[in-house]
Amino acid sequence: MYRRTITSLAAALALAGLTPMAGGAQSAPSSRTIALTLTDGAMPARPALKPVYHVRLTSTWPQEAAGGCRNGGEETIEGTLAREADGTYTGTFARRTELLFCGTHGSHHDAETAACDLALTGRGDVSVTGVVRDDEASPSGQEVRLVWTPAGAHEASVRGACAPAFKQAMKEMYLSTPHAVEFPLTSAGAGPRTERLENYAWKVELE
Repeated sequence: MYRRTITSLAAALALAGLTPMAGGAQSAPSSRTIALTLTDGAMPARPALKPVYHVRLTSTWPQEAAGGCRNGGEETIEGTLAREADGTYTGTFARRTELLFCGTHGSHHDAETAACDLALTGRGDVSVTGVVRDDEASPSGQEVRLVWTPAGAHEASVRGACAPAFKQAMKEMYLSTPHAVEFPLTSAGAGPRTERLENYAWKVELE
């Protein structure tokens, strides 16, 4: 299980061979000393990442029963990420959603606060951008922050007994809200990887 951690790294580079001389002058380090020091203190090279990843995200949302209805549902987002010249990854993914709601909504003074249920079904594409960052917890030493935004042609329908205004608000939120998730990347040559993300309600399958 992947848990994203934030680590603080403190590094100090000390050049050897700086011995005081009379009058406060110091001798310059030899080229050999500098070469050895820089070699010893160099950061290890990160493994090369793949130019293309196939990604499938599956929601792991809680499923909660409430009377004769249920809160929960499922969503999948799947597609191909390709690396751009600036090192970011982009792609267009297919999104499939079945979102279930059961309960009350609105304020206590709202006439439409009675319990109700609805189901939102969504189908369409999302635009995806991934920014790579260092992460020591990742097998490759790098993770990606993936952000997806519904494309203009994305569709959704809402059915159920909730008030029309509430159903329309749910639909508009679904079709406009960006989402993000972070997960470790595999290095070039590595096989498929499946992992349930601890800090997000998603399972990621990466090839």
